[in-house]
Amino acid sequence: MTTEELIARCKSGDAQGQSCLVRTYAPRLMAICRRYTKDPASAQDALQETFINVFKYINSYSGKGSFEGWLKRIAVNCSLAFAKKVHPVYFVDETPDSALQMSEVPDAYSNLGKEEIMSLMKRLPESLYVVFNLVVIEGYNHREVGEMLGITEGSSRGSLSRARSKLIEILQSENSIGLDTKKNFSAKISALN
Repeated sequence: MTTEELIARCKSGDAQGQSCLVRTYAPRLMAICRRYTKDPASAQDALQETFINVFKYINSYSGKGSFEGWLKRIAVNCSLAFAKKVHPVYFVDETPDSALQMSEVPDAYSNLGKEEIMSLMKRLPESLYVVFNLVVIEGYNHREVGEMLGITEGSSRGSLSRARSKLIEILQSENSIGLDTKKNFSAKISALN
């Protein structure tokens, strides 16, 4: 069944179409929910809320843009809303320090795998983690992040800059080899997309 057929079946309230949509997209959407929640049970709750909203608003999907992108946006919004209810996150309104804009990391760390980077990210303070994840992993711009989180674009930029610096600090505290040779950290993190 094509995506268009699946959408049409869901719009008509077809239970088999809805079940197929859940089976097809649940694993990818669960990965998103897990990134924004503290534990698997919370991620499952956020995923359930995601599908409730998908089926509630499926008729508003006009076919413009990627359907999977539309689903992902709902998953991110549901996960953020769920996380805010359970664990409120506080942001500092700030403008980024221009010196921190281009955080660099030693060459020795460019061999980190996706799982290692995700593990490091989990060690960031919640406000930095959320912004870093939205910008670097999900690909949202600072205006979109600001709207989602109710913060200014400058706060989003500052949080991203502080998150990068904090990740480098964590890396350097765990392994002090090769600190002379540096590489742009953004390039390695962007490879996660």
